[in-house]
Amino acid sequence: MRKRRTTRSLAVAAATLALLLLCAGVYQVSAADDDDSITTTLHPGWNLIGWIHEAAPASALFDQLAGLNLIHDGDERSARRDASDDPAPLQTLQPGRGYWLYIDSEQPVAWTRPAEPVTRRFHLEPGEQLVAWTGPSDRSIADVLLGLRDQLTVAWRWVAADQRFIPWSPNPDRPVLDMPAINRGEAVQINLVEGTEWLHPTGDLPQLQFAGGLSHLPRLYRGVVEADLRFVVERFVARLGVEVPAERLHIRIPTTPEAHERLKAAFHTFYRAWASSPDSVGGTSVVVIPWTCWPTGEAELASAVPGEDCGTLAHEYFHIVQHELAGQIRERVPGWLLEGTAMWAEDIVYDRTQADFYSIQSVTNALNLAAYSGRYDYHHYLGQAATALLIERSGDHSIVDIWRNLGELDVRAQPWQLAFAETFGISFADFTADFYEQRRPLFTVLTGHVTAIGARTSTQLHLEWDRLNVSGWFTDWEAVPVRPGEAFTINLMRSSPSSADVAEYHIRLLRRGTRCGAAVGPDGEVVWGPVTRGADLATVRADAASIDGFEIQLPEEFCERRLNVQLVGSYAVSGSFSVVFCVPENTRCSLVSQRADGVFAEFVPFVRPYQIRVYDLDRRCDAYAAAEGFTSNRAGARLIEPRQGSTSLRLRLDSPTDLCRTGR
Repeated sequence: MRKRRTTRSLAVAAATLALLLLCAGVYQVSAADDDDSITTTLHPGWNLIGWIHEAAPASALFDQLAGLNLIHDGDERSARRDASDDPAPLQTLQPGRGYWLYIDSEQPVAWTRPAEPVTRRFHLEPGEQLVAWTGPSDRSIADVLLGLRDQLTVAWRWVAADQRFIPWSPNPDRPVLDMPAINRGEAVQINLVEGTEWLHPTGDLPQLQFAGGLSHLPRLYRGVVEADLRFVVERFVARLGVEVPAERLHIRIPTTPEAHERLKAAFHTFYRAWASSPDSVGGTSVVVIPWTCWPTGEAELASAVPGEDCGTLAHEYFHIVQHELAGQIRERVPGWLLEGTAMWAEDIVYDRTQADFYSIQSVTNALNLAAYSGRYDYHHYLGQAATALLIERSGDHSIVDIWRNLGELDVRAQPWQLAFAETFGISFADFTADFYEQRRPLFTVLTGHVTAIGARTSTQLHLEWDRLNVSGWFTDWEAVPVRPGEAFTINLMRSSPSSADVAEYHIRLLRRGTRCGAAVGPDGEVVWGPVTRGADLATVRADAASIDGFEIQLPEEFCERRLNVQLVGSYAVSGSFSVVFCVPENTRCSLVSQRADGVFAEFVPFVRPYQIRVYDLDRRCDAYAAAEGFTSNRAGARLIEPRQGSTSLRLRLDSPTDLCRTGR
């Protein structure tokens, strides 16, 4: 068996022979690219270059470079200028491969060749090999090899000016050594533990448009947005192996509230950010993200790091990837699959550390995945929990494979479930059952009824719940819709991700579409206040698989009467205020939302008198509305008893002293 010569041993021996030809220790590698060509500086001795063009005879390279004496593939094949009888001659230069060139010259040689590579996607075998770089110039070795991080053990960067290797490891614990940037048409030596597909970025960016202009923003703003866009595009290439052709995508950044509203009206959407793909192949897709996604202050912009500000950009970019790969059948898959894979793509691209299984599954309380399988059942966190289980089965790249496999279906005849089963190795029906089985032990299922007291209430309601004594644990509980007289079921997480302690909850009832609500007391009657912390509230302890018979008694006309408060007067016009509704018998108050016309309006949960409290946010003082003017003495506050339907109140503020005097 013939002993294989390693690339490194060949280069080290060659470097020893070429010591007298060294240039001074200057990192001179390649000139910057232009649109049509790249220029590589070849130094006396050994040079490691990447062949990025069509397959070509090795002999043709001798005609281009007068000082070239030897070409070696780093394994066992070589070609010499004198055409000696090599038992394993190197006949053809292959795209994507790296090659050693020995330059017999006293001075560096400038080599100019076409810049456009023949391909950017390569299949790499396991083991030690030389690989070409076809992507943009002036990239660090960490950025160049990011797409190989999961398979790479070590890489070596050859510095031709010094005739030496510099090793590099993807292990973050290893020291980072200084080395020159890598340019298009150069090569590195790598060692892979397994084969993989490797896609290089084009370096082209989608068209970037700023609706509303940039004159009112700092001059650094555009550069920060462009850097973030480049980061996202190249990270998608490296981590997920996909790229949207730049000519088929426009990124629009509305830079004023007015521009944002115009775009929302034009696209018939109420979302803050969105992606819109054309129905026809070859059309232009659009991603819209508001300017507030990035910092707008000079200091923050000056210290901005690409990839740290706007995660929404990666999320919406993946929605365009979905359309590019799947086409029209994308419109038929469940909303949770659309949004869940986009959320995971965002995390993968930004290298966010995923929490443990328990934490991921805690972001939603839904157990029946099949109930959310409609196209417009958008549930981001349900999708996040479900996609976590799919990735556990099939790996990170499955979130891309599903859309590629969908694109191969006949959109008119084949259901999307075929691609689902092919990608994840499980039928959709079996996965919904598995989703339930894996998640059900994590929850206590609470069932009960809402019973109306007194007059019939037609209010549409939903149930929510607050977890007690859990700090810093984010949850996105979906509210459960219920009507008076109906039964309800809610799922409560049984313990926190970081503790085995049994969780405890307070339950509250709210009018759907408003901020009006109240908590459930120990006897089942709802009690005042949107704030649900306190000993006078019912506590549900999630220490069993199921809890039945939780009864809620709904008061008469719950959240059906509205109070409207309008602040008028010369000071009210120029000031900044907030308004709360309070009940006299306790200290709980409800913050009121302000409508577009300036009126503070909200439903109130109970048929009882209310007090109105006004805060001057600028001067940080407040007072209660009294029979005449305002008072800081709550006992002297005016009582407002809302009538059926709507009650309006006008409060005059002509001077700061109306609110900010004391001792009244």
